[in-house]
Amino acid sequence: MRAFTLLICTLLLLVANAAYTDDRQQVRQRMAQLQTDIGNLQSWLNKSQDQASHLQQQLRGSEQDISNLSKAIKQNLHDSKASSSALAQLQEQSSHLQDALSEQELQLSTQLKRQYQQGQNATENLLLNLDNPTTVARNLAYYQYLNQASAEQMAAYRQTLDNLAQVQQEQADLTLNLQQQAGLLQQKNQQLEQAKTKLAIHLKQLKLKQATKSQRLADAKKDQLQAQQLLEQIQIALAKANLQVADTPFAEAKGKIPWPLKGKVLNRFGVSQNHYPLSQQGWLIAAPQGTEVLAIHSGQVVFSDWLKGYGLVIILDHGDGFLSLYGQNQALYLSAGDRATAQQLIASSGKSGGNTQAALYFSLRKQGSPLNPKHWLQ
Repeated sequence: MRAFTLLICTLLLLVANAAYTDDRQQVRQRMAQLQTDIGNLQSWLNKSQDQASHLQQQLRGSEQDISNLSKAIKQNLHDSKASSSALAQLQEQSSHLQDALSEQELQLSTQLKRQYQQGQNATENLLLNLDNPTTVARNLAYYQYLNQASAEQMAAYRQTLDNLAQVQQEQADLTLNLQQQAGLLQQKNQQLEQAKTKLAIHLKQLKLKQATKSQRLADAKKDQLQAQQLLEQIQIALAKANLQVADTPFAEAKGKIPWPLKGKVLNRFGVSQNHYPLSQQGWLIAAPQGTEVLAIHSGQVVFSDWLKGYGLVIILDHGDGFLSLYGQNQALYLSAGDRATAQQLIASSGKSGGNTQAALYFSLRKQGSPLNPKHWLQ
């Protein structure tokens, strides 16, 4: 009976492992399909935006350049900070090794001096001149101990020398790396300033073309329609994938969700305003350019690119049909397919998309329908 029970348990374990393997395989397949669908949506969007005016295309290119350069600069600063920290650790390690080397040199010098004082043939002289076998044995043991101690100290000294040489080489490599990073940072900053100058020119040209209020409102409606189409297609792709992307259900966090950034809300949800025609389906939160934008909840990035009217946009899927959208950014730090944890840095705010107010456009969606952030955020 015991053997039969053991057999049943083994079979159940094998079935469970097989089911787990199948589940993981299905998740990978659904994830791959989702990435394909998102890629197709991106291609559709690119083709649609390629048909935009020449000025809009120039604006898109300039703002994407600024985003990419800002991301590269941020990564460079992160790498430099890590290298500096590692260099400081190596310098401390080098100091300890040099102290140990000095101590070992002193011990080795004392040991060699003792051996020299005993004479090179001290053992032979001792055997010839001493009549007491006990004394002979004791001194022989002492001399053997001296020789062994000297050999061990010499080996330790050589090891410390080797360790110090290795640390010093690593210090030299890191110092060179930091110099290269500093040069790259200077280059990227120069390119960023050039991109900002080019963007200012494109914005001025665009504003001259969009002189009338009615034309601006008409363009805004077209941009809003395109964004709605994109969100609908994203929802379809996500529903088909049916992936668990959040650590905890989004609905359970209602009323306790932290803000993506702190600032004054410039508009009322659901109310169309001439100054902010695209913001009625979310909030426009005032913030200086470059303010850190944080993920409000864990999820997966399903869109990270430029969208006409909304500028540089990043969209997170939180599961169960919930999406959060962050628009008008100066830079995007995550790409489609990346995972985001709650309160992770995902972008920096700005006024991309041809907008004049430095702010973050923030929107929540459930199955494509806009939600009032007031009821969900803290």
